[in-house]
Amino acid sequence: MGVIRRQSLKHSAVNMVGLIIGGVSTLFIYPRSLETNGLIVVLLQVGMIGLPLLTSGGTTVALRFFPRFQDKSKGHNGFLPLLLMMCLVGCLFTGLLAWAFWQPVSEFLVHRSKGDPAILQRYLWVAAPLACFYCVGVVLSVYSYHFKRIVVPSLLIDFSQKIIQPTLVIAVWQEWIPLGAAVWGMVIHSFLVMVGMAAYLRWLGEWHWTSFRRFLTPELKGELIRFIGFGALGGFAQQMASKIDIFMVGSLNTLESATIYSIAAYIAAAIDIPTKSLYAASASSVAKYLADDNRKEMENLYKKVSINLLVAGLLLFGAVWLSADSLFNIVPNGHLVASGKYVLLFIGISKIVEMATGLNNYMVYYSRYYLWSLISLGMLAIANVACNIWLIPRIGMNGAAISTLLSVTCYNAVNVGLVWLKFGLLPFSRNTFLAVLLALAVFFVVQFIPLTGINLLDIALRSGLYGLILVCSCCACVFPPT
Repeated sequence: MGVIRRQSLKHSAVNMVGLIIGGVSTLFIYPRSLETNGLIVVLLQVGMIGLPLLTSGGTTVALRFFPRFQDKSKGHNGFLPLLLMMCLVGCLFTGLLAWAFWQPVSEFLVHRSKGDPAILQRYLWVAAPLACFYCVGVVLSVYSYHFKRIVVPSLLIDFSQKIIQPTLVIAVWQEWIPLGAAVWGMVIHSFLVMVGMAAYLRWLGEWHWTSFRRFLTPELKGELIRFIGFGALGGFAQQMASKIDIFMVGSLNTLESATIYSIAAYIAAAIDIPTKSLYAASASSVAKYLADDNRKEMENLYKKVSINLLVAGLLLFGAVWLSADSLFNIVPNGHLVASGKYVLLFIGISKIVEMATGLNNYMVYYSRYYLWSLISLGMLAIANVACNIWLIPRIGMNGAAISTLLSVTCYNAVNVGLVWLKFGLLPFSRNTFLAVLLALAVFFVVQFIPLTGINLLDIALRSGLYGLILVCSCCACVFPPT
């Protein structure tokens, strides 16, 4: 337990510092070189979107099956070589698909792009090695979690990128290096991260290179193949549904708009910060209540998580939206970044929708109806891509944000409906509508507070007052003392 506690504290410290660096970079560095950062984020998105296919579902397999293979005296029965073989197969398969469709896709992007298509066309192929190195590094980091080591992988995978990306953007902005050197800098970084993870596992004494063939029984092999198929396809559909927007903005609009979009999306992402911790705390209970068919406790948890997340989301989103103009005024090139204001609005609303519907996705995934999640995710991914292709050329980056809002709303509506049909449970109650009405009323009142012209003071006054009034109102009406 001592190791877990130390690792958790160190990991929290690393995340906090990384969050600060990421926030400063997003608001004050990336806006200074919109095209450079736009190209970098578009290339990085390829690895993030393709992670499930490039690794053949390796991240989920690493978490799910390691206990079955675990035996250090036997090199964990070749589990590490199995994961690396899955990455190799995934990269080769995805590479063949990319090669087969490269010409038509490239021509489509060049034809539809509103920016300089030559830049994206010149560097898009670099996404292949960048994505492969990144994905292998991620799989190795997930593998290392089983040895209660999360700090060094976090430093290598996440923290180092928060350092290298703004450093390269500054270097191009100051004309110390050309754009091409920055792109290759990202590739070299991802390669060094992969090598660093391998060296770290070797230092831990967990770099075992034994055969997995003898350990794989026909039953285990069949289970593994089914899970790989489900994990790769489901994970890819989820990534396409949730992370395709920045890539499509950069490829169908301009690279500058990709940076503006990513800045707005980063601000909106702060809205669902409470979601991860509450979901993590609730996941095991969801699985237990479903296994025991305990509808009463499940309904109680479902409604509690929903109302708590909804209030937190309304609080954060209202505070951000009230001060959006003042925030853009203190950002470099704020007049350009402010064009992403409605991206912030639509993505923020999509976060509220996700938070309000609570645990419906977990309830479907952990139940015997889990295949429905694959079907709905597939439909969501297709709809999201189609909406992006249709809307981005017409209304720019706002089209991608609207597509995200529509797809997230439809996906959660389907899952809420499925949970209601199969379990007779809904996440909403009278307090749900009361919380929304209170947030709208408080927002309406606070927005009439006159601006002082001092941006930081306006942010503190308007957002602070909104938060204070809403918290007091919800404590009195939505969460009355029992």
